[in-house]
Amino acid sequence: MAVSRVLRRVALLVLMSSLFCPALVSAFDKSMFIDPEDGMFDASRYLSEQRFSFLPIPVVITEPAVGYGFGVVGVFFHESPAQREAAAKAAEEGVFRPIIPENTSAVAAAATVDGTWFAGGGHAGFWKEDTIRYTGFGMYGSFELDFYSLGEIQLPVPIELKISGPIVFQDLKWRLGQSQWFVGARQIYASMETSVVRGNAPEVQIPPEAEGIADSVLNRTIINSGLGALLVYDSRNNPFNPEVGALFHTHYVRFSDALGSDVNYGSYQIKGLNYWRLPQNFGFNLRLQYDGIDAPLDERLPVYIPPFINLRGIPAMRYQGRAVAVMEVEGTWTLRQRWKFSLFSGVGRAAESFSALSDASNENTVGVGFRYLLARRYGVAMGIDVARGPEDTAFYIQAGPAW
Repeated sequence: MAVSRVLRRVALLVLMSSLFCPALVSAFDKSMFIDPEDGMFDASRYLSEQRFSFLPIPVVITEPAVGYGFGVVGVFFHESPAQREAAAKAAEEGVFRPIIPENTSAVAAAATVDGTWFAGGGHAGFWKEDTIRYTGFGMYGSFELDFYSLGEIQLPVPIELKISGPIVFQDLKWRLGQSQWFVGARQIYASMETSVVRGNAPEVQIPPEAEGIADSVLNRTIINSGLGALLVYDSRNNPFNPEVGALFHTHYVRFSDALGSDVNYGSYQIKGLNYWRLPQNFGFNLRLQYDGIDAPLDERLPVYIPPFINLRGIPAMRYQGRAVAVMEVEGTWTLRQRWKFSLFSGVGRAAESFSALSDASNENTVGVGFRYLLARRYGVAMGIDVARGPEDTAFYIQAGPAW
């Protein structure tokens, strides 16, 4: 579901950025936030020694699709003695290795000036020496988003819709032997009510040819219940701050009435993220991604289901289709390990079928950004990206990599 990707993007920012709010310095021993190696602000000791703490911290939301907003989060960040020892050794050697917390749990609530709000919680588990990985979250929210199409019907002006209800998302993966390959299952459940936000927008008009579609997908509650399989290859040197390696991910999720779904369709994705370290502290990253919907063209799906062009500089849901292809490149330069500066550009196409992608127009973006290494022990960084899209310029407070 496209709307679930918006939620995960916002939730990830809230969950991660809450861990590294500088206000923590005033609440704890300041030495817990100073790296003895370079004297810079660093949250490594706090994350390892306060692993059972629960602390509400304010954060900022900058996703253009939902508007500016604020949230509060409480996070439990756990680490086993063996992982703590390995992380400390890696930090002493100045090496980023895939050190993953044994369990990370969080609860969150957030709201934006555009009327979007949500509350929920999530958990990430890495079990049996990282041979089993679990990710799951559940939340309830109300999201006000602009849509520029109703199925294949393009609208002369965007229509603002309110999408509200609960969402549950779960991934469970098993490592294949000692390899870097994982196989697993994905489960998604959402019961979403969609309605038109009239408010101060009397100019909203639904074209006559789209009225049948609007009647079938608006002002009603639709259950989306799906189950599917996934295959993942992960050789990144650090999931929080990858500099070398690759992540290849593909999944297919089937939504059907046999699973309690009100609509029948398949959702699939093929994604490749590649990271190369170059001489003189330079790096080069490449992202290739294809998202598709497997459903008859006459199947009237809720407007939030088709994928969208997901690039910095383009609001979520701006360009949708049943077939979406994206490519993004990024060059980076690291200064004294703490600061990383980037220049990136992307292009995406959206169409109603894979064969129609060749005739679709390119939507281009370009931008710059930076990251500050907030926890050297884990390789976790945070910063800002500024990107220009086809219509506007947007900035993002980013927790970790953009991909």
